[in-house]
Amino acid sequence: MNRNNKIALFLLLVVGGLIGLYMYKKYRVAPTIPLLTQEVFDEQNKKIDLASFKGKPLIISYYASWCGDCIKELKELNEVKEANLKGITIICITDETQEKLISFKTKRNFPFQFYRINKSFDEIGIHSIPVTYLVNAKGEMVYNKVGAVQWKDHSFMQYAKKMLE
Repeated sequence: MNRNNKIALFLLLVVGGLIGLYMYKKYRVAPTIPLLTQEVFDEQNKKIDLASFKGKPLIISYYASWCGDCIKELKELNEVKEANLKGITIICITDETQEKLISFKTKRNFPFQFYRINKSFDEIGIHSIPVTYLVNAKGEMVYNKVGAVQWKDHSFMQYAKKMLE
C-alpha cells in the first residue's frame, strides 16, 4: 500500500469515526433538558408547572403513541409500579396532538400523569424514543436512558429506587 492510500485510509477512518460518534450521541445519549421548567400541557390543554413536583421523586418518560418500545416500557413500568415504586410520580410526555394524548391515555389506562409539549421532540434534542429520566426529590436528574428501560430487571429496580431516594 503506497503512502497516498495509507493517508486516504486514515482520513476515511477518522471521518467514519467522527460520524459514528455523532450518530451515537444524537440517537443513544439522552439530551440535557430542563425537566422541571419545561412547558407542558395536560389533556384539557391546561399549562402544568412541573416545578410543582419538586420534593417528589419522578420518573419522566418521553413517548409516542405509535412507538412499540415506548408502549412496552410503560406496560412494564405499570406492572412494577405498585410493588416497587410507591410514592414515585410517573410523568409521560409526548409531542403528539392533544387528541392523540387523550386517545392513548384512554386506551392504555395507565395510572400516570400524561402531558404534551408544544414543540417537536427534535426541537428539544430528542431524536430517538423512549427517553426516560429519573429525578430525585431535590429536582436533580439522577439517571437517563434512550431506549426502553427494563423495569422488571431486579438489579436495575434496586438501582432506580436507590437513585430516587
